[in-house]
Amino acid sequence: MNVTVEYAAQVKKAAGIASESLDVAENSTAQDVVRQVAHTHGGGLEELILDGEDNLHPSILLFVGDDQVAWSLPVSLRDRDVVTILSPVSGG
Repeated sequence: MNVTVEYAAQVKKAAGIASESLDVAENSTAQDVVRQVAHTHGGGLEELILDGEDNLHPSILLFVGDDQVAWSLPVSLRDRDVVTILSPVSGG
């Protein structure tokens, strides 16, 4: 199964890319994909999006398509889904 992961805002900078296509197992969840890309890219991306217990950092938002995903509720992915990981933009 193939999914696209899109990175936005600070997450894009930490990943060093805007998006990537991944082949994942048929029963993968959005949470599995986030952990996979965090561990694959490591360094700044992993520190930015995951906390010390391998859970999504509270300041990071996760979407599948147009729907925001609650980290505590696993969301099964389908072929060609788009997973977006972003940090809200703030400042003034």
